[in-house]
Amino acid sequence: MYNRTVFIKKLIYRSKYTGTRETDILLGNFADNHLENLDDDDLFAYQDLLNSGDPRIWRLSIDIEKSKSHKENFLIDLIKEFKGH
Repeated sequence: MYNRTVFIKKLIYRSKYTGTRETDILLGNFADNHLENLDDDDLFAYQDLLNSGDPRIWRLSIDIEKSKSHKENFLIDLIKEFKGH
């Protein structure tokens, strides 16, 4: 059974401990501030993004790599917008 609150807490934890300090800070702060506002589809897409690996997430966030996934692009744009504040 899906428990949204527990799932979000797990995603926040994973966001803070991705493997590299830069991504931990970027995703940890983003997750603390934005995951509660995402719908379930976006949360599952965010989980998939986390599963894609720390190096790839960093490449996407600094525009070295582009995703073909609309959901990933949406999430990366949110992360980049948050990073800019």
